[in-house]
Amino acid sequence: MQINDEKLKKWMDGYVEKNKFNGCSLSIEGLESDINLDIASGFANKEKTEKFNSLSIVRIFSMTKAIVSVCLLQLLHEKKIGLDETLDHYFNNYSNCFALVENAKNLSEVERTNAPSIRQLLNHTSGLSYFFNDDLIAKQYLEKNLTATPDNYDLTLFSEKISNLPLCFKPGTKWNYSVGIDLAGRLIEMISGQPLDHYLRINLLDQLDMEDTKFFLPDSKRDRLSDCFFYHDMTENFLPLVKQYQNFYYKKGEVSNFSGGSGLLSTGRDYMKFSRLLLNDGKLKNARILAKDVMNKIRVNSIDGDIASIGVESFAQMPTSGMGHSLAGSVIINPNSEFSSNVGDFGWGGMASNYFWIDFKKKYAAVFMTQLLPSVSYPNRRELKKLVNQILQ
Repeated sequence: MQINDEKLKKWMDGYVEKNKFNGCSLSIEGLESDINLDIASGFANKEKTEKFNSLSIVRIFSMTKAIVSVCLLQLLHEKKIGLDETLDHYFNNYSNCFALVENAKNLSEVERTNAPSIRQLLNHTSGLSYFFNDDLIAKQYLEKNLTATPDNYDLTLFSEKISNLPLCFKPGTKWNYSVGIDLAGRLIEMISGQPLDHYLRINLLDQLDMEDTKFFLPDSKRDRLSDCFFYHDMTENFLPLVKQYQNFYYKKGEVSNFSGGSGLLSTGRDYMKFSRLLLNDGKLKNARILAKDVMNKIRVNSIDGDIASIGVESFAQMPTSGMGHSLAGSVIINPNSEFSSNVGDFGWGGMASNYFWIDFKKKYAAVFMTQLLPSVSYPNRRELKKLVNQILQ
């Protein structure tokens, strides 16, 4: 099956020429060798002297979540730990757990609740939040400087501070995008007895030869790090991102927090290796890396219905009607006409407008990388997916 890269390149060039993206890359690979595309447009640096391509090192932000979630699922499988085990077994603060009452006006309006389960942590129904969300707990995160940035606290202290605050709601009742995967990263450390960066490297990244996917940037690779760009008219809740990321270069001595939800650097080339692993049912060539049971948890919706029914109706300009959530990312359960998809499509994106998805029906994976914050700036995800699906009919 041939890919019309002229149409895709024209779409990418359009974003660059209109100064929406400084640069971007797109990689598409099929399970068989008939689909293979690697194209790029624009530049990686502000001076526009370095071309952007699939070897450009980028901040993948929440595309970190899929990697960390997959690793935790595999670890739980190996250790025979159930997904419904609650977090009070790991975090002392959750032994006495509180959540805001519905429509609470202040933090004093709370009620006792059960601690979230590991399952709820992974599918964002735990009651946790993010500093850029529009809720009382999110405002507390921001006030208390609880941003999961690479130089903010460390994973142990960050998890302790987060778990010391009330939940937004009783676990399991709503979907709310959150720092839950940061706590999932801390769970990996607690269960395995290894630092998160070491665990990911030994148990996944090295096996896939993902040499550019790390929490820090070696000096020898500094010239490949893309500059970070910010939407000219972003809303106030995203403004802290400018201070946090504009001049941060991920030197090993600077990175103290291995954020399981947003901390990794990677490339389009590297992330495709991870995407191909999932596309190939968790196998690298003929060697099984991820158990079949783990792959099922990655591919199957884990919430009742779609995200829109218990959470936001749109995410990064993608409609969530018909979009469920597995224990590692989004899963399409009922294709929405506004977001071209097939049933079972799996994927997720990151704050810098990057995005990946896997179409198990058409047997291909796609990885799009760029560096514009925040991801709500343009409808590039749904535009790109629609274009790719039109071409691969």
